[in-house]
Amino acid sequence: MKPNILFLVVDGLCANRCFGSSSALTPNINKLIENGVSFNQTISSGIGSSSAVASLLTSLFPFECLVQDGKINKLNPNIITHIKKLNENGYSTYATIQDVLRHVGFDEIFDKENFFPYDHNSKKLWSGLGIEILKKLKELKTKNPWFYYVQIYDFNLLIHPYDERYKNGPEEIKDETYGNTHYERILSVQDKWIGKFLETIDKENTIVVFTADHGLESGVYNKKLQDFDNLQRIKRDIKPGKSFQLASKIKSILPFRKKIAGRYKEHIDNIKKEIQKPEIEKLEEQNVSVFEKRLMKFSIKPTTHLYDCRLHIPLIFYGYGIPHGKIINDLVRNVDIFPTIMDLIGIDKKIEGRRGQSFLPLIINEKSKGIMLPAFIESIVNIVGATDANLIGLRTGKYKYFRDRDNPLKNIHLYDLEKDPKEKENISSELTDIVDEFENKLMQINKKRDFTIKDSLENIDSRDAKRIEEKLRDAGYIN
Repeated sequence: MKPNILFLVVDGLCANRCFGSSSALTPNINKLIENGVSFNQTISSGIGSSSAVASLLTSLFPFECLVQDGKINKLNPNIITHIKKLNENGYSTYATIQDVLRHVGFDEIFDKENFFPYDHNSKKLWSGLGIEILKKLKELKTKNPWFYYVQIYDFNLLIHPYDERYKNGPEEIKDETYGNTHYERILSVQDKWIGKFLETIDKENTIVVFTADHGLESGVYNKKLQDFDNLQRIKRDIKPGKSFQLASKIKSILPFRKKIAGRYKEHIDNIKKEIQKPEIEKLEEQNVSVFEKRLMKFSIKPTTHLYDCRLHIPLIFYGYGIPHGKIINDLVRNVDIFPTIMDLIGIDKKIEGRRGQSFLPLIINEKSKGIMLPAFIESIVNIVGATDANLIGLRTGKYKYFRDRDNPLKNIHLYDLEKDPKEKENISSELTDIVDEFENKLMQINKKRDFTIKDSLENIDSRDAKRIEEKLRDAGYIN
């Protein structure tokens, strides 16, 4: 009998809150670490859920597995996923995800009766989602072997100012016993539910994979940065005026509504710029570290980037056939996770010729040549045209390199992560030979250095695309 697989993805969880310094109460995550194999240098290919999840499920880099469908980035429906291969090997596959991610392609990946999207606004672990997951886990006891993908979007609460967090969040968010920051307090709540999930499954015959799609800036905030971020969120929270509210109700004149909506968006963008400019000027005069200043600028004007707070994710394997208390320092990538699972459960029908490679030899103490492949990273997010979403690069255990997607001579960054883990000093102009080495490695990935995401041949209906974009914005996936 093949083992069951519980695949837990905590959307936005930074590795430092699991393996580093944290005031969150995480006895169950600690239990996974103590009784499993943890990888403390796991890198996601993407900084947004669409790119990270698509890459995870296909073992391809985002530019290879995503397509642009109007303004939406989604998984290319013609690409085979690892889920299909699990089905071919006798697994019943299930998924619970936030409904805002359905556009990625989950409806096509999982059978309708085994797919359970949830409303990310009304359902968090503390408000019904946890109970639903527990119920599903109990039902799966008679379905061996099963694979259950669960993505938890509780950190989405942090896109709102304090008042709304206190109103809709768990009781623990008001209690510093559970952590110094709201991020840590939510993690403490998630940990309690993770413990309940673990109590429900047959741990002797289940592999638990615990990871994240990507990290978040709020995952590295201290109380001071959190308060600053809250202030900026309040300033950016511009309510619609009466004229727009009235115009939006005129349903019979669609072109008129569209015109009004376009003008209103432009009006709001201009107001935000007027707010942001003096805030950034004021910040430049403050005596704060380069690291803090970068995070504060993000709070004032969110832009995409390729710093480790977004890319460095936790990864723990636990349960069936997994050694206890082993910590692996080698760099691994999210594209490597499913190839490792396939080797671990010993299936024959698996995807060949993808970017991912199995790191099972690291788990079972064997040496494997080429395990430390650099992680390809890119800043593509959930929609086309997001602010500054135009970076690609590579990350190794020692260096982080990135530059403009289309121009190798533009926006060049190089950081020595061993000496400078907070990526404060760009040394690209000093170590041009290292920059050249990385460019050669990028050429090995794509000889033409063409990292553009191609257009979809099956375009989403314009009304559906607009609805998806609005849901993504509402969920915090678009700043």
